[in-house]
Amino acid sequence: MPVREIAGKTIGFGITALALIAGGLLVLLGPHAYNDYLNVALGVILIAFGLGAGGFGTMVILGVILDVRARERETRLQVTPRAGPPTPPPPWGMGDIGRPGGGGGVARVGEGPRGGGSVRVMSVSIRNWDGPLLIGVLIAWTVIALLIAAPR
Repeated sequence: MPVREIAGKTIGFGITALALIAGGLLVLLGPHAYNDYLNVALGVILIAFGLGAGGFGTMVILGVILDVRARERETRLQVTPRAGPPTPPPPWGMGDIGRPGGGGGVARVGEGPRGGGSVRVMSVSIRNWDGPLLIGVLIAWTVIALLIAAPR
């Protein structure tokens, strides 16, 4: 089981769903003008989005689990049961297909590349802090925007 992937998706979708539901509850329970009818709709929509995000996250996580189980099932050794003892090979023989040293369908180490291609070296640079750094910048941006827009 990919524990890191499942834990990451659970935390991500869980925080998103809880934040949307909490925002909807704060909109509904917080102070607002008497004739502000849009406030109720906004709160209900935020709660619905939170429930939708939680449901979608659950479906994604279940999909990951089902995919891992299917891949494990595919990699298991499948042996077809036979009714009796194995029969001898046919009288004309099996040929050299797939046998080491036979040359039929077996590539040997040291042979040149086939198909006109060539071997190329490739390198990829991955940084583990790109995602958390972006999320931190977005959270800081949101906090600063809320502090600037707060009534004095």
